[in-house]
Amino acid sequence: MFIRNITLAFTLACGALGSATAAGQAQFMTGGVGMEERGKMLASKEDYNVHMTFATRGSGVYRSDVQVEIADNKGRVYLNANDAGPLMYANLEPGRYRVTASAADGQVLRRDMVVLPGHTKELYFYWSEPATIVE
Repeated sequence: MFIRNITLAFTLACGALGSATAAGQAQFMTGGVGMEERGKMLASKEDYNVHMTFATRGSGVYRSDVQVEIADNKGRVYLNANDAGPLMYANLEPGRYRVTASAADGQVLRRDMVVLPGHTKELYFYWSEPATIVE
């Protein structure tokens, strides 16, 4: 209980979202907008076994408007976060998962991943540039 509260307090202090480690939920942190916040995220990176980065293809502009859902192969949701990014770190038990990442403009990307004991999983999500209207 004490460690979970420290983790949650640290996560909130970083300007990131956090999730309690209740049964069926993954512990996570998200953020990285600005150099200071990015530094705090990177300092905590090794505490998590899944690392995700959200950006726009071509320009490389980071995205911080992402809805993320991580579910196992039976559809049980372990993580659900709004306005995630541009970095997101999570701790998941070993197993198979599907990550669904939805950008604010409606583009949805999915990745299947296997989390192995003692290993880190890196995932990169790149969305197309949003359509622009030329008049």
